[in-house]
Amino acid sequence: MAYIIAVFCILGIIQGVTEFLPVSSSGHLALLEAIPQVHNIFGTMDTGAKLFVNVALHLASLIAIVIFYYKDIVGLITGTIAEMTKKQYGKNLKFARNIVIASIPAAFVGLLFNDYVEASISSPIIVSGLLIINGIMLIASNKLPKKSRKCEEMGLLQALLVGIFQAVAILPGISRSGSTIVAGLMAGLSPQEAGKFSFLMAIPVIAGAGLLESRKLGAIDAGFGIPVLIAMAVTFIAALASLKLLIAMLKELHLHYFGYYTIGAGVAALIMLFL
Repeated sequence: MAYIIAVFCILGIIQGVTEFLPVSSSGHLALLEAIPQVHNIFGTMDTGAKLFVNVALHLASLIAIVIFYYKDIVGLITGTIAEMTKKQYGKNLKFARNIVIASIPAAFVGLLFNDYVEASISSPIIVSGLLIINGIMLIASNKLPKKSRKCEEMGLLQALLVGIFQAVAILPGISRSGSTIVAGLMAGLSPQEAGKFSFLMAIPVIAGAGLLESRKLGAIDAGFGIPVLIAMAVTFIAALASLKLLIAMLKELHLHYFGYYTIGAGVAALIMLFL
């Protein structure tokens, strides 16, 4: 049991840290599950039970976002309702509109291609290559000019651009936060506004993905109950810490450091796979 709990704690740390830092949680989890010792544990679970663990950890990540951005979320909801009541097309309604627009591509791609991606594009070799591509994208983002546009000031096409980048992140190895922050910078958002928009638009995406996967959930063995709860707690703590770290690093736009890391991780994984 202690060994299983240790593995689930590692799983929680990786999920919590890599879900929000721009290094691809799906890529890291795919590589982690390729490790024989980890694969042996998850090999005892059926597909439904594995999905249960995945949904549980993403729920912990979702709770972390809601708590971290609690004031922004409450302000956006109350402000949007107030503007709709007064029939004003103000900043809150525009912000909410942009989140909805940006969520459409990911919803479309997820519904149509999620099963295909899980079945065909999750091999360690492909994931390693996509981690390298992710790193190149993050390093290249350092060349983008710093602008100061706010989330509500984006136009429909710019919000859609961010959404398309988010949809591409269905590929394991491409970071959802990294790709959407880079797209936000391309749309003229300030680095911290790009981060805020990325994480707020993650709420409907993570929630929607959880609902999509919930139809395939299976029962989990009673012996895995405590490890899953511990992993959720670890994920939540790690997610909050990584959110604070990334927002702080966005002040100086230090995404290239994460780019070096994901390139290194991808190259290292390829070397290990071919040894």
